[in-house]
Amino acid sequence: MEKRIRFSEQPLTSKIIYGVVIAILIFSAVIVGIVAANNRKTNTPEPPPVEDNGEQNTPTPDDSQNEQKEPVKDKLTFAPPMSGEIVASHSLSVPVFSETLGEWRVHTGIDISAEEGDEVFCSADGEVSRIYHDPLHGMTVEVKHEGDILTIYANLDEMVANGLTVGKEIKKGEKIGVVGDTSLVELGKEPHLHFVIRLKGVAVNPLDYFEKEEETK
Repeated sequence: MEKRIRFSEQPLTSKIIYGVVIAILIFSAVIVGIVAANNRKTNTPEPPPVEDNGEQNTPTPDDSQNEQKEPVKDKLTFAPPMSGEIVASHSLSVPVFSETLGEWRVHTGIDISAEEGDEVFCSADGEVSRIYHDPLHGMTVEVKHEGDILTIYANLDEMVANGLTVGKEIKKGEKIGVVGDTSLVELGKEPHLHFVIRLKGVAVNPLDYFEKEEETK
């Protein structure tokens, strides 16, 4: 049986030749790798130059940006429904004494002093939503406005303005009716208009919504 010669037992000349061959192979592999990498960079196409025409490129807006926004509507303002002295203020926290009922009650609106037959006008553009006889506040007209706001005109005469019907579009300053004496809960008072503003179903102080230059004295 042939005896294998170990590498350590081979002559020095053979060892040198093996070492040179291995070194040449490693060097060749490194050169091949460098050349291949350079070829990949050379073959990669460069992007075309951007022409400088003095204009800035801006991204194209999407459809939602192209849509025009609706114009902002002017804030709804209210005019006093008539001129006159305020004889009872709005009060939800402090009760007001009712001379008719002889008891303390909250007051959801304001009472504007007037004479029977004095004209009452709509405070802002809206739509007549109800015309009815309230068991306590008498003949009443309700007008709904944008923003879930309701104006209420009570203690009116039984005969409202000509042509005033439920569903009618009504303008600011248009006649609602005249002051009457139909409110059972306020019979002990002098003639007046009971006026209420409700925002989302909650009674608010009308004075906070009146136009400043037209505020009731």
